[in-house]
Amino acid sequence: MSDEDPPGDAFSTLVQSGKNALTFTEMQAFVKDIETRPTDRLINDLPGLMALGAAKYQLVVMVLRKKTRRDAAEGAALRERLADLAQNAEDASVQSRARAFLEKPAS
Repeated sequence: MSDEDPPGDAFSTLVQSGKNALTFTEMQAFVKDIETRPTDRLINDLPGLMALGAAKYQLVVMVLRKKTRRDAAEGAALRERLADLAQNAEDASVQSRARAFLEKPAS
């Protein structure tokens, strides 16, 4: 797997839009897409989202922090998937990022 190929659902439109977002407008649209993504689809996209480049990963974290704080049911499902990735993701950077996310409590 190259640095450009995210793990998980590499063909997810959300992951692809994140990879391809270069302008402010495109990154803004990417954030909006994460915010409105149904939870079950977002959970499936997490491996690819956690493997994005640093700036885009920070956007993902910003939205995930809001989602894990706002709604207990949605937050629990996301945290459960992140815990699974922290233990079982094939990509070591995805494991590390998932662990780091879980170790820092939401504000």
